[in-house]
Amino acid sequence: MDKQTLVMIVMLAFIACATFSELFKYYLKTKRVSNADIKNSEIDLLRQQNRQLQERVETLEKIVTEPSYDLKQRINAL
Repeated sequence: MDKQTLVMIVMLAFIACATFSELFKYYLKTKRVSNADIKNSEIDLLRQQNRQLQERVETLEKIVTEPSYDLKQRINAL
């Protein structure tokens, strides 16, 4: 094998490795974006559920702290 053929093989191998590396980076980047979209939708759903639960707790707090609720508890205790 002469020198020129060896140099050409090494250059082609380098180009192939560099191309594969860039394609792999692009694949990982697009995969990360799609996973981020899924996570964002899950986070939005959890935030919505959290808001609903906060509203329910506020309503329950209002009911329990009303003076008439305490009066009903005392009457029922008798």
